[in-house]
Amino acid sequence: MKLQMAALTNKGRIRDNNEDSVFVDVRDRVAIVCDGMGGHAGGQVASEIAVQVMSHALRQLRPGDWTDEERVVEAMKRAVFGANDHILGRARVDPELYDMGTTVVSCAFMHDRVVTANVGDSRIYRIAGGRIEQVSSDHSLVAERVRAGLMDPDSKEAQLLANIITRALGMEQVTVDITIEELHLGDVYLLCSDGLSDMIQDEEMAQVVTAAPSLETACMALIDLANERGGVDNITVALGKAC
Repeated sequence: MKLQMAALTNKGRIRDNNEDSVFVDVRDRVAIVCDGMGGHAGGQVASEIAVQVMSHALRQLRPGDWTDEERVVEAMKRAVFGANDHILGRARVDPELYDMGTTVVSCAFMHDRVVTANVGDSRIYRIAGGRIEQVSSDHSLVAERVRAGLMDPDSKEAQLLANIITRALGMEQVTVDITIEELHLGDVYLLCSDGLSDMIQDEEMAQVVTAAPSLETACMALIDLANERGGVDNITVALGKAC
């Protein structure tokens, strides 16, 4: 199955710099989005390290490996844990970066499956038949309390705690969610930082992507809409379509 890909990142309307990083490569069939955090540009450093390390690790897969689900899954795990080790190592030698970290979402597109990885509250969606479904689970305090039935997502408490994430690269112990999704003709996978998902409803994302004449146009339209609604955070989106 062939693949089309596009990606775009924007610093938004409020932030002075962009701490998001993104990588897509249609030949290597890989997409990665990271949302960094930490003082003194630490977030930018962490997200860039994660993208560089993970993309390099996944590009080591040989053509024959892409037919072996276990190899792709193991490569994805090694990529995530390798990125975490590099971020921790850099933080140890540079005191100004001691608290840096980053979320990560990634997709590796096999012929008929997609292997996904998720750490943090960036998101992966699947758009099919005009409908959208979130594939990843948010690793945030609010999301975990909502899933446990302990919090109303629309409450004032949820708004106050919205920025607290429970998993990120840069922590001493990291757990990554890995999923294996079936890939069908016409499926679109959307990866984004919360600068997009906080500004645009899921159904609106699906409408924009479905109506756009190309993936590049869809990326631009999504970022423009997030900025029109305030652009309070960095905004990043990556799209992969089976065709």
